[in-house]
Amino acid sequence: MPERPILDRIDARLVELLQADGRRPYAELGAEVGISGPSAHERVKKLESRGVIRKYAAVVDPAFLGFGVLAFTWLTQSPGTKADDLTADFARIPEIEECHHIAGAADYLLKIRARDTRDLERIIHRLQTTSHVFTTETDVVFSSAFERRPLGLARRPGETDRPDEA
Repeated sequence: MPERPILDRIDARLVELLQADGRRPYAELGAEVGISGPSAHERVKKLESRGVIRKYAAVVDPAFLGFGVLAFTWLTQSPGTKADDLTADFARIPEIEECHHIAGAADYLLKIRARDTRDLERIIHRLQTTSHVFTTETDVVFSSAFERRPLGLARRPGETDRPDEA
């Protein structure tokens, strides 16, 4: 896991603003945090090169695209196969939006988007027939209050306004 980057107050605020709107102009970003547009641009480029900002993407409405069913599947590996990483197997299933290797009773938590319940059944069957999969348990979502919330970057103890003072 990468070392946690140290962000000053301005960089933290830039990251918060870009999480809300990744297409916001540098002049607006700068004005919001009290620096010039070119300075905002330079800081954002440094955040990108450090890996703090990994990418920019459009957030689409899955239901509008025909994926009206959201489900979470708890998956347990077969006994004696815990050392086998199943991530690549799951990555080949395009309806799996997220894959998390977890601690607890299950080994993986998968976020699945399906067109309908019959499609979800097909996806779950594909998971269940994957090598080293022992059990699955699926929860279907009725509604979601929120998803993909921006990370709050409250000022941490010892944080400064300048990265070189941190």
